Amino acid sequence: MIQKLLNKPLLLSPQGLESINAVEWLPTEIANPLNYELRNGVAIIPIHGLLTKRRELFSPIFDSTSYEEIAETLYEALDNPQVERILLDIDSPGGEVSGLFDLVDFIFNSRNQKPIYSIANDYACSAAYAIASATEKIFVTRTSCVGSIGVIATHLDVSEADKKDGIKFTTVYAGDKKNDLSPHELISENAINDLQAEVDRLYDIFVATVSRNRYLSESKIRKTQAGTYFGQNAVIAGLADELSSNALKEISAQPLVISKVKMKGENMTEDIEAQISSTEKTECSEVESQINEVEKYKAEVLEITKLCKLAKAENRIAKFIMDGLTPDQVKEQLLSMQSQNESKEIVSAIYQKDERKENPVVVAAKARVK
Repeated sequence: MIQKLLNKPLLLSPQGLESINAVEWLPTEIANPLNYELRNGVAIIPIHGLLTKRRELFSPIFDSTSYEEIAETLYEALDNPQVERILLDIDSPGGEVSGLFDLVDFIFNSRNQKPIYSIANDYACSAAYAIASATEKIFVTRTSCVGSIGVIATHLDVSEADKKDGIKFTTVYAGDKKNDLSPHELISENAINDLQAEVDRLYDIFVATVSRNRYLSESKIRKTQAGTYFGQNAVIAGLADELSSNALKEISAQPLVISKVKMKGENMTEDIEAQISSTEKTECSEVESQINEVEKYKAEVLEITKLCKLAKAENRIAKFIMDGLTPDQVKEQLLSMQSQNESKEIVSAIYQKDERKENPVVVAAKARVK
């Protein structure tokens, strides 16, 4: 049974991988079907242990959960009129890739029907975090662990052990790659490169999925380098939304609002806009208004400076600005000062608004002639 987990990419934390390697046998008994608990209109769905596509892959010894079980249980909760909200109670190090992303898309899109939340109680890593990321809000406790956004694959080479046991395998095959990743032979460089290429491809899908679900840039997700984050640090990193000791109480207090979400490939501008609260929009409008006021003020200062220089009254620029005069008011004062001969330094080239009045420059010239 262990061989089913080897030579294939897994979305599994290192701790989860070690737990698998430590087990030498797996019973074939199938676990009981998944069920949910209904409290105050909230359906609590347990997602515990290693995650698999089908429930017969892992044994109940791991307290495993299959993607098929999760999907079936979600369908039931979504169809139940008594269920107003759904909470995914997650405690898992991750698991298989097969079937995961289809389930994540289903959860993400089901938020159009009912609000879906999740809590890392206490682990939501790798494949389990992919599931959590598809929900509207991720709650964490002080001891919660989230992240491990990466892909891993393990190849087991038992060729040396075979030799010691006097066992020799002879494999007949057609197709150069047919015997790649055999545990009874040394792994070839080409086989390693092919496995690495598949790991990289799945990593790209994983990163893109979390980016869509969490509204985070792909570069920020890659910078985590598949690291894990605990408690408040998970919130700070943007991988969780709220530190809470009672997620059920928090969810019950949430307004019953249905999200408008779209699948990957669709225009998500409306979804992003929907995340912006009315308060944030008001703050944006206020900032924009302040910017417009600053630009208007700058233009007025420049106009006042130009008028004073034209009238050779630069010494009055600061006073006019401090008094809060508009360019029109400054123009009137400069003309008034000239007509009253308050400043001998002023030689105005400023024309009055009323063209029927005689040009001040002409008036000044006539006065000199006399």
